[in-house]
Amino acid sequence: MGLLRKLLGREQAWAERWAVYPGEVGGHLAMYNIDLGAVEAAPVARLPQRLDVEFRYKGKGATGMPDVSELASIHALDEAVRQVLKSVRGALVGRVLSGNTGRITGYLPEGATPPPLAEVPGLTPESSLVSDPGWTRVREELTPDAWQRNVMDDNQVVQELEAHGDRLSSPRPVEFLAYFPDLERAEAAAEELRIDGFAVTVERGDEGDFVLQAIRRDPVEPPALHEATWKVRGIVEGHDGLYDGWGCMVQA
Repeated sequence: MGLLRKLLGREQAWAERWAVYPGEVGGHLAMYNIDLGAVEAAPVARLPQRLDVEFRYKGKGATGMPDVSELASIHALDEAVRQVLKSVRGALVGRVLSGNTGRITGYLPEGATPPPLAEVPGLTPESSLVSDPGWTRVREELTPDAWQRNVMDDNQVVQELEAHGDRLSSPRPVEFLAYFPDLERAEAAAEELRIDGFAVTVERGDEGDFVLQAIRRDPVEPPALHEATWKVRGIVEGHDGLYDGWGCMVQA
């Protein structure tokens, strides 16, 4: 991308990288669908106005999440907001669903006026336009925390496994890797992991660090998967190690 084109606002200053992850809003389950590229670029000076589009949906039971039959309309509204923002050189950054309410958020240039949204059956969205040059909503509400990023990392592996027909509920050896600056800290982490049933080895790495490999037989089905990986990550990072994720063979 040319610098002049970026300065003129003719192209986005980030590469879109969408991710879905769970969270909580006001004590209710929330599902986030966020452009992590926008999160990492925030704030973007050429897009100081924020467009929020709020809507209600019936949902299913006490979860506050939409029914399957409502998802098509919500996705259609996402696309309608995207097109409205695109027409004024703005950008969609994310959507949150929680407590039978959705909010879609995007940013656009100073003085730009978005055209009316296309009608979407089953939804009655309400739009608001405010000044937000610091992208406060993105930085304070839409940026994933450490737990949510762990879930996203897990889900990337899970999606690859599912693409190969994996039966996630089937136990199999699951391997974790981590790196430590010295043997003492690596062995301290290894001891904690052994208590949790992992077979652990520690070897000197090519870069002078120490490589920890921990293996345990487990299914890889969320949400139990996330609890397991979060615990391993916590043990590794608690001993100043670098957690490098997990992997396993496909169980078809």
